[in-house]
Amino acid sequence: MPPRPPNRFPLLDEGTRHLGPLILYSAFTGAAAGLGVALLNLALRALGEAAGLAFGYLPPEPPGEGGLLQAFTGPRFWPLALLLPLLFALISLLGSGQGLSALLLLAREGREASRLAHPRSVLGGVLQLALYSPLGREGPFGVLGLWLGSALDRRFPRVGGGLAFAGLAAGLGAAFHAPVAGALLATEILYQSLLLEARALTPALIGALSGFAVYGAFFGYTPLLPFRVEVGLEALPAGMLTGLLAALLAASLTEGSRFLRRRLKPLAFPLRHGLLGLALGLSLLLVPEALGAGLGWVAVATTPLLGLSALLSLLLAKLALVLLAQGARAYGGPYTPALVLGGLLGALLARLSGPLALPPEALALAGGSAVLAGVARAPFAATVLAAEWGGYATLPLVLPAVLLAYVLSPAHPSEGLREALATQEEPPSERPPQREPPPPAPEGGAEPGSPRG
Repeated sequence: MPPRPPNRFPLLDEGTRHLGPLILYSAFTGAAAGLGVALLNLALRALGEAAGLAFGYLPPEPPGEGGLLQAFTGPRFWPLALLLPLLFALISLLGSGQGLSALLLLAREGREASRLAHPRSVLGGVLQLALYSPLGREGPFGVLGLWLGSALDRRFPRVGGGLAFAGLAAGLGAAFHAPVAGALLATEILYQSLLLEARALTPALIGALSGFAVYGAFFGYTPLLPFRVEVGLEALPAGMLTGLLAALLAASLTEGSRFLRRRLKPLAFPLRHGLLGLALGLSLLLVPEALGAGLGWVAVATTPLLGLSALLSLLLAKLALVLLAQGARAYGGPYTPALVLGGLLGALLARLSGPLALPPEALALAGGSAVLAGVARAPFAATVLAAEWGGYATLPLVLPAVLLAYVLSPAHPSEGLREALATQEEPPSERPPQREPPPPAPEGGAEPGSPRG
């Protein structure tokens, strides 16, 4: 028998041997995370309805999960609104003080979070979201998926890691009803300079798809904002204008939240959250439309129900609350606020007549995706999210808006790392770290079973 020729691709064979188990375990992790997130969303809805009955306001849900029904009677006794500062201060103590960015960094570098860091972060996020926080549910959803995936990485070290990304992507994909965009977002938020790691993207895609398959069985598979529109190449100028304005809005959001973090830093953590609760209580009495995540209001803004002045007032009030929430480092995700603010901006542009006028659904989709790209530094996820929500016929408008917003928005590579290494007294915001991946550890220095990116 002739001797077997030497293998020229030993690394390829090694990767192939691990591919099958990685696919199976990623699918299982995503499905388990999807089930957990679905149950968590049921709890969030129940808590939100209880808060609505107590305070007299139920924000409209996005069309993909319950339609646009809302209820507002106002508090039966207006001083009830002043309970929100106390509730937010107490919830700040229940949470871990660590947001999604810190927990992502620990998972990426194979370091262990404290035993209760993940569940406390999820608990704080759900409670504050139920009490009208303007941040997004992707915060606790992503932390729950990351927690489950990291635990399975430790339980099954022979898979080679990556299950944490599967769980995280499942949480993000379920939060947005966009599994492919969730998988891309889970990988993009860890890197800068458009770097993507295939070892992370593979389990993220599988986990996000299987997770959304389970989650959708509870809440449906319809896009959160089903803006099915078609535009042609004549939409390119409007896309460029939308991108320029979205970059300005993303810069205002990023720099404004950084400014408020520095100003609020001397205050104790419960006082910061109490200040946010006070702002929400006043908004409940004056501008209740600004409360909550706000995706339902984006759908309303694309209809004639909101006038130009009302739409502008809603955009400014929402921006003020989001800035304060991020400055106070409240629990929740920063990506839904970016989509909401950009969507309101696009709907506002649609009210302007002229050669650049387009359907409001198209401009709302382009504006939301563009601000998301600037805030999250994730142009791939933002573009795919627009395609999953509105179809690929929106790309002539969305693509120039996303790319211009990404290029022109400020990036702070060291900010996420500084925040993620902060102590519990100075907890990080939900903005994930924007940095280069760390160099691989020596073979002898890695602990067996530690999660890898």
